[in-house]
Amino acid sequence: MYVHRDYPDFSWSNSRHKTFLECARKYYHQYYESHNGWLYESPEENKSAYRLKNIKNIPILLGDEIHKVIDRQLKNFLNGKGLLSENELMGMVTQNLNRAYLDSTKFRQHWFQKPKRHQMLHEIYYGDGLSPEEISAAKIKLEMCMKNFFTSKTYQDILTKIEMHVLHSEDFQTFEVNGVDVFVVLDFVYKDVNHEKWIVVDWKTGKESEDDRKQLAFYALFLSREHKIPVEDIVLRNEYLLSGKSQEYQLTPFEIDSAQQLMNDSIYHMLNYLEDPVKNKPLDKEQFEMKESKRCNSCNYKEKCEVGEIFSC
Repeated sequence: MYVHRDYPDFSWSNSRHKTFLECARKYYHQYYESHNGWLYESPEENKSAYRLKNIKNIPILLGDEIHKVIDRQLKNFLNGKGLLSENELMGMVTQNLNRAYLDSTKFRQHWFQKPKRHQMLHEIYYGDGLSPEEISAAKIKLEMCMKNFFTSKTYQDILTKIEMHVLHSEDFQTFEVNGVDVFVVLDFVYKDVNHEKWIVVDWKTGKESEDDRKQLAFYALFLSREHKIPVEDIVLRNEYLLSGKSQEYQLTPFEIDSAQQLMNDSIYHMLNYLEDPVKNKPLDKEQFEMKESKRCNSCNYKEKCEVGEIFSC
């Protein structure tokens, strides 16, 4: 049952943490100004922030759609349903990308009215549309990611291992840290019964990043806390679908403690931007500093921060 709230609940996630570090003003738009923006009676600044929050560029949308079809394939297998071919999965992703293009152009007004149900591409909203080079790059990336998924270590394990226990697949999970709800999205978690190890899989459609290992540490923290799984029994695996590389880690208790400390520090700094921590009422917008960087041009909220031709979001 929906309950109206003037301010959103406070929570923490790795994506929220990264947004906070990137730009405090973007953080304000994303997590506070957009709240209640779906309501007809909300002020226009809330509605516009909510619309902008739902914009996606082609790489992000492509990554989301690839995750969706992979999750569908895995659930089909686990539920004893027929598996889809590589071409069928690619066709599903392509169809959804085409729908997003139509939403962004022909049905733009539908997105404006219901931005959660319809898509808007960043390249179209802020630019001149999709270039032939961008379309070609997306097609190549889709083909490579789908091909590498079918040959990935995780998918081959699933198809060949008789004894395995699946814990999660592409679902939001929540656990509490010092009274704060922490959200994690686990792509796939299963137990290799023969080796008595829990495998945490994160599908990556982009390039390798130094943050990838840190993100996996939060997943290990969740499993150790909520499911009482010893850290030494957790294997963390990044499946880089663009390159076909599979990277595994086993973290030490020290690294898990470090993830916990990073989370605590992040929450502490976020709370400093609240006028009323109990209600999660933020300070005035002007107190959320704008941080100018190279990322400004790709920011969803840059129209809110535009000053002349300089974007400071």
